[in-house]
Amino acid sequence: MNTIDAGMHRSRCAKAPHPVLLIDGTPLEMWAKGIISSDALGTDSTDTLVPAQGWLIDESDLQNAWYLLEPKDQNSSTIVPVLICPDDMDMSCTVAVVEQQVDTQKVSWLRIGRATDVRNGIVVSVEWEMPSQKAVFDKAAFRAAVDELKRLTDEEWL
Repeated sequence: MNTIDAGMHRSRCAKAPHPVLLIDGTPLEMWAKGIISSDALGTDSTDTLVPAQGWLIDESDLQNAWYLLEPKDQNSSTIVPVLICPDDMDMSCTVAVVEQQVDTQKVSWLRIGRATDVRNGIVVSVEWEMPSQKAVFDKAAFRAAVDELKRLTDEEWL
């Protein structure tokens, strides 16, 4: 099983540390490989993305991102926006998503990809990374990490 926590981290494009999810101690944008390439050689630039939860400027999109991250009822699967482009801070540019599956005891991130179509702030189409990063978390630990991310995000960090 993987670990998940929330903490402060300075992303490559940020001027100061900000709240992030940490997967096995690694900031999410560094854990998520291959979502964006910055050149013809396919250089991975995923580490330039920032958390959707906390950075989205549209209030409705931000509320949706938080809502989708929260584990739903057992045996459900949800597409969750987790990283966005810091230049636009909206759902119109690069949006990294995970397919999040929930059961009675765990939250699984089955695959990660890049949104290819977003309608009214909801991801409707995804290009999944192959091979894709996967993670399985204890449900209680996942909820605690999301609560801590919210707490850190509510503080004045920008």
